[in-house]
Order: sequence, then structure tokens, then C-alpha cells
Amino acid sequence: MLAQSLIALLLPVAAASGWYAARKHYTRKYLTDFAHPLTRAYRTGINYLLDEKTDKAITAVAKILEQESEPLETHIALGNLFRRRGEVEKAIELHKKLTLDPGLSQSQKDKANYELGMDYMRAGLFDRAESIFVSLSDTKTHGRWASQHLLQIYQQQRDWHKAIESVQTLRPYAKPRNGETAAYFYCELAEEAMSLHRLKDARDYLSNALADDPLCVRASIAKGKLELGNGEEKQALITLKSVEYQNPVYLPVVLPLIRQCWDRQGNEREFIAYLDHLYEAFGVVSAAVERADRMRQILGINAALDYLLPILESRPDPIGISRALAFLSEDSQYASNKIRRLCALLQELASDQHQFQCKHCGFGAKELHWRCPSCQYWGSIRPTGYLAVTPISEAEETTA
Repeated sequence: MLAQSLIALLLPVAAASGWYAARKHYTRKYLTDFAHPLTRAYRTGINYLLDEKTDKAITAVAKILEQESEPLETHIALGNLFRRRGEVEKAIELHKKLTLDPGLSQSQKDKANYELGMDYMRAGLFDRAESIFVSLSDTKTHGRWASQHLLQIYQQQRDWHKAIESVQTLRPYAKPRNGETAAYFYCELAEEAMSLHRLKDARDYLSNALADDPLCVRASIAKGKLELGNGEEKQALITLKSVEYQNPVYLPVVLPLIRQCWDRQGNEREFIAYLDHLYEAFGVVSAAVERADRMRQILGINAALDYLLPILESRPDPIGISRALAFLSEDSQYASNKIRRLCALLQELASDQHQFQCKHCGFGAKELHWRCPSCQYWGSIRPTGYLAVTPISEAEETTA
């Protein structure tokens, strides 16, 4: 009897619960299928985008435009789809129409203008893009990104003065995306001035570069070259040796310039001591090879090879080995036709190697670029192999 009573009490509760669940299910189904066609259209468009079916995504979004009462966001999305697809003229037409809509607020027009500026950039119409981004650079919502795009435009146009202004504008927000600094742009201006023989202007630009970034290796190298060309060997030596504390990675790059400074002063002993310092402190193999070459001229081939071979055994490198073989091939007592042939092959192998590589994207180059030709990142290309710097302590730890 008790069980029957409990069943009698629970049956109405179960019936009510079933009715409520069914009502909730059919209400949701109605809203999805009939009351909210825009939701389904949005979902369809997003799925097409995820599948990279841009044409179908555009069609889906166009259906939304036919039904939606406030189409700003959707118009912008459709314009972006056109831009992504490469139909920049359609994107420009759509976004431009929004900027002229009297029903939009100023913040909405700013948003449409920002996208229009992006369209112009994609189309290569930099003057029009610049005009829009300049007008947006003081706005709270778009100021940072407008300044970032202006920086891109000015670099594309090689307008380094305006690029410097853009970098300085961006400083309160964050670092520029591609390693841009005012110091690099001052160096670009200095190179242009040097090409026009405006040496005083070049010096001023390089001073500005080092004032902006005291660790700018590029500015020190350019300044050292300028001083060396003007017969200021002592000052050039001081400038070039500053690379040690700026970034010792670039010491192999400045070594030939430092050699010129000491050669002109005729102080061989100090130069050899400096080469020893570079190898002992920073593991610069090219300094050790230069040291061996000086020993060969003074003490002979045996002494040079006795010094160099242990170094090359611990840090094998095609260019260093080819230089050692070249020592042998110069002396008939040691040289043979086979050694000369091996030396030529090794030199050819070494010449095909990339001596510089971008740490950002891995791009390899045979000469130093201050801006990576591949990823457009500034100051990311570093010496490799024979020109690389490997501290002795690190090498010994690795060997151990």
C-alpha cells in the first residue's frame, strides 16, 4: 500500500517534469529554426570561414545584411572578407559607404574609417591610408593601431623622419612589432647623408641614434667607419671596441675595421693582444684565425698551425679549416697538388655557407642586413659559424 501511495504521488511530478522539458526543447527549436534565422546565418558563415570557404562565407553574410536592422558590424565583416579574398575595390566601396552614413555615431565612423585605411594599405594606396590613420592617431580606440600602421607606411616609403615620430608616439603603448627603433631610422638617415657626402649631417644622425639607444651596434659601426675614413684611427678604435659591451655577437663583423685601425697605427703587438682577448673572452674563432695568420708571417707555418689546429678541433668550421689549409698550400715544403685541391674545394664549400642568419625567421644571408629581407624584422640577423661568438666557458661546459 505504501509503494502504491508513493507512485500515486510521484506520477504528477513526473508528468509535470516531462511537460516542462518538452516545452523547453520545442521553444529552443522554434527560436533556432524560425525566430532567429540570423543566428543560423552567422553560424553558417563562421563555419565557412573556418573551412576557408570565403566565397560561401560572403554569400552567408550577404543574407544577414538583407535582414539585419543595424548592419554596421556585418558590413565591416563583409568588407573584411572582400579584402581577405583580394577584392579590395569592393571592400573600399563597402567601407567608404559606411563612413558617409549620417545615421552612424562618430565612434562607428571611426571604426569604418579604420577598416577603409586597411583597405587602402592592401591596395597600395599609401597616401590615402596615411591620411586616414593620421586622423585616427589621436583617438582613444584606434590611436595605437593607427600609429602602428603609419609606422609601416613610413618605412615602406623610406620617410625616416616620420617613422621616428611614429616610434616615439608608440612608446607609451608598447614596443613596435618588428623591432623598429628610432636609432635604426637615424642610421638610415645617416647612410643617406653619407651617400650624398653630407658627413656632418651623418655624424649628427649617428649621435642621435646612440642617444636614443646607447646599445645600437649599427650606429657604432657606421660611426667607426666614418671616423676611419676621416683619418681618426684612435677615435674609430674606441668607437668600434664599444661593440664589446653593446652586443659582442657582432665583434666578428667589426674585427676587419679594428684591424685597419691598428694597421694604420703600426701597433702589431697591441693588436695581437686584442685578438687573444677576443678569443679568450668571447670565443671569436675568426680572431683566432687572424692571430694564426699573424703568427705565420712572424714565426712560420708550424707555429701558426700548432696554435690554430686545437682551436679548430674544438670548434670545427669550414672557413677556418680552409684558412689553415691555405697556410700549408703557400709553402712548397708542405704543399702538394692534392692539398691545394682540397683547399679549393673547402673554400668553395665555405663560400656557399650563410654567414648570417635571422634569429626571428631563420632567413640565411651571406652579408649582414640590418633589416631582415624576409620577415622585415630589425636587428634580428646575426653572424653564424666562423663569425659566431661562443664564450669559451660555454664551449667547455658543452664539451664536459
